[in-house]
Amino acid sequence: MSRMVNESLSGVGVLDKAVAVLGAVEGGARTLAELVAETGLSRATTHRLAAGLVAHGLLRRGGGSHYLPGLRLISLGRAATAELPLSGAAEPVLERLRDATGESVQLYVREGAATHTHG
Repeated sequence: MSRMVNESLSGVGVLDKAVAVLGAVEGGARTLAELVAETGLSRATTHRLAAGLVAHGLLRRGGGSHYLPGLRLISLGRAATAELPLSGAAEPVLERLRDATGESVQLYVREGAATHTHG
């Protein structure tokens, strides 16, 4: 999935670029070359952003030269869902559905153009 950075979404270019790098690892581990290809950023910019995101725990290095989502994203995700009333209201229903079907369940919440997963 391409996340080319062609224009600023937020008006803060460096933030848009960092978010594009984070978005590129949503689907799994990526090498620096794959991050460059998916974001359309230069190799130097991508490397600098990835190193900064690693330093902040938002990315991590795994298996040699691959980048993965960082563990700090877990606590950020938990904090975000804790303030989402729908998540708490849906939890008992999702648990009953899971128990009745034996399948995994997830709640997807649309926010603007993005879809967020809970559960």
